[in-house]
Amino acid sequence: MPVPKWSSPKEPLCRSPAKYILMCDEVRQEINGKILILGLYTPDMSIPQAPFLLGSLTFFAVLESDRPGNFQSRFEIQHLDTGQKIAEGMGAFGIPKPGMGVAPIQLRNLTIPNGGTYVFSLKIEGQSDPITYSFNVILAPPQQMGFQPGMPPQFLPPNR
Repeated sequence: MPVPKWSSPKEPLCRSPAKYILMCDEVRQEINGKILILGLYTPDMSIPQAPFLLGSLTFFAVLESDRPGNFQSRFEIQHLDTGQKIAEGMGAFGIPKPGMGVAPIQLRNLTIPNGGTYVFSLKIEGQSDPITYSFNVILAPPQQMGFQPGMPPQFLPPNR
């Protein structure tokens, strides 16, 4: 029996769709198909003050499906201690053939209200459990930071 070209919205992606999620500033795809990950957080984020405006924050979800399809999704970012949602949205992504697929979710002009632990949650239609990624936001004034992974370029120390 041939595999249907597109699965219906009610069909689950698969039993365990998440391979991994990366958090970075931006994701780009070259003309030859290669993916560029820019500004990878490993895994925490340092900010010089709160609140802090991030120009761009991207969650790069690598997923696995046993069939091709278009899949509806919802996401949110929540501060773990306060329960405050700092972002939420919805959209869709496509997986062109069975196997691995990607779903980059880019947020522009996101305000991080304070330090602490945050949880990114991705709910794919038809899946019972969301896919989650936790990260810490660390407050470190510029004079204490030096070079920290995930630091915006304007806060890097001058070249010596």
